[in-house]
Amino acid sequence: MPSTTQPACSNCSVRGPFTTVGPVWVVAGDGTRLACWDLSRERSRQGPVVVLTHGSGLNGCSWAPVGEHLSRGGFRPIALDFRGHGASERSPGGNYDWELFASDVLAVVDQLGLAGGRVLAAGHSAGAAALLLAEARRPGTFASLWAWEPIMGVPPGQVREERSSELASQARRRRSHFGSLDEARSHYAGRGIFADFDPAAFEAFLGAALVPAAGTAGRGDGAGSSPSGYVLACDPEDEARIYEASGTHNAWGALGDVGCPVRVLGGALSPAVPPGDVKAIAVQLPAGQAAIVPGLGHFGPFQAPAEIARDILGWVQATSA
Repeated sequence: MPSTTQPACSNCSVRGPFTTVGPVWVVAGDGTRLACWDLSRERSRQGPVVVLTHGSGLNGCSWAPVGEHLSRGGFRPIALDFRGHGASERSPGGNYDWELFASDVLAVVDQLGLAGGRVLAAGHSAGAAALLLAEARRPGTFASLWAWEPIMGVPPGQVREERSSELASQARRRRSHFGSLDEARSHYAGRGIFADFDPAAFEAFLGAALVPAAGTAGRGDGAGSSPSGYVLACDPEDEARIYEASGTHNAWGALGDVGCPVRVLGGALSPAVPPGDVKAIAVQLPAGQAAIVPGLGHFGPFQAPAEIARDILGWVQATSA
């Protein structure tokens, strides 16, 4: 059964016309409840909406520092927790086909009243791929897209399949239970992918990455036997299945159906989606533009939030002129 226990996210709130403080809930076509977070300031809540989508294992609140800068620019950033992440429910039957992530994006657009408004969106990694899949399925949904290292099988694709298997194996070995939030913070801070995270982005991620262990019995990670402490909101088995499914979607083949301008970016230091793949994806798009950002890696949006927000704002202005 999906856990309904919400992460203790103190960085995100939804106010204004959507709902009161807390996530606004969207229901996907298969009944999965999805959480969305309003990252805007009061004065920007009537501005154009920018939908923000995260990568595997992260959460919508990870975008909070970028959202702060977008809000200062007059935009209303709304961040989605994909199924199996953050406050959203787990996917029924453990199915994490990436087409479901595209469906989650379209459910957000439709149920938040954004359809027909030519919404803007920015995504990272799996979230960027989901935006492209959603736009290809329903061209014209977005006015423009900003995609940081979208995950897809760029031909010949063998490296992607090998990497997906490696990441799935790592996820299944991931520690999932912590005695306290401080213990989790000590475990993650400055290590692995978080070594280069902006401090505010790390805290924003962590605030939504854990849920109280009580009420999560039956997950299979041992937490159910201990009512104390916290567990990862993104269950390691779910994360592994997401990685395994990353090689089965056809975002590459669907790029020609994308009906809006797309800026495809990658970090010059990233091995996840090498610069050559970033450029190849942009070439396949009817209106694609590639950019390689010096000094950043795969997690660029969370390494340099201010720089990333400036780039998103610049792209929005360029495509709306």
